[in-house]
Amino acid sequence: MQSFFLLRLLISRDITLSSMASSAAAPLDQSAKAVSRYQQGYRVARSIGGLSHICQAVGLLAGILVVLFGVLGSETLMRPNPSMVGLANYQTQHNVYLVSIILFGALVAFAGWVVGVLLAGYGQQLSATVDAAVNGSPFLSSAQRSQLLRLE
Repeated sequence: MQSFFLLRLLISRDITLSSMASSAAAPLDQSAKAVSRYQQGYRVARSIGGLSHICQAVGLLAGILVVLFGVLGSETLMRPNPSMVGLANYQTQHNVYLVSIILFGALVAFAGWVVGVLLAGYGQQLSATVDAAVNGSPFLSSAQRSQLLRLE
């Protein structure tokens, strides 16, 4: 009678004997899949961290180039504005132009740095999330956890 209920349970849940036989290999397969998934998560977090450094460097370089080309081009591009001659002479107009170019270059560099910092924070957040998932994963052994968390 007990075997009848077991057979009925198997049929009602659509569990076949072949899936029961392969369930012994399932924990190893699940463990390998979990390790692969967590390694991919760490790769993405490291990639975002690397991208943040690139954004910071590109932002700084762009700011320097804006200032450099603005200053170098000031002699050829900056012509006295006849409508402002009564308010400011040529030298004052030139100085205002140079200060505005320097401030704009600083703004460009600061924007690149801010984007880089935000990306670095996102990478750290992702890394911490994957750390928490690895630590609480029922599919991993302690050795696998310490290897993924790089505690060895």
